[in-house]
Amino acid sequence: MKTVFGVLISLVASACMGAETAAEEAAPAQQALGRAEGGTLQSCRSFMQRQRACSAELIPALVDARVKADDPAGIAARDREIGRDALVREALAEWAVDSRDEAVEATCAEIARAIDPAREHELASGVSACLALPGRDEFVACAVPLNLMRWKH
Repeated sequence: MKTVFGVLISLVASACMGAETAAEEAAPAQQALGRAEGGTLQSCRSFMQRQRACSAELIPALVDARVKADDPAGIAARDREIGRDALVREALAEWAVDSRDEAVEATCAEIARAIDPAREHELASGVSACLALPGRDEFVACAVPLNLMRWKH
């Protein structure tokens, strides 16, 4: 996600739905931890599909967090230049492409390939915790910080 998302660790077809379904989806990802790439790939797919289902809530929250952190560098200046509404519209347009199934597969494959093995459990635990949350707002509040983290190092 080029300019707005940088290295978005958009690790989701569950929708921002109830805890039972989210918890059911999180369990296989948690069990797959020992299978390295398989666990990371499945966790990532589930997480990104859920983020996609929560796009209307997620993208403005993610843009806000990225502007506050100026991550990627220059996004705060871009926000001042074009305004938050325009920046969110840009991010939504990018996300419409980046959240398609084929893009999710490519992103998740890259994350699984590049993740520092020492951080894989931390990532999977964070993803599972977010997926287990019942509502959209709770999920988004959990997912945004994960998107801001760097998992390669």
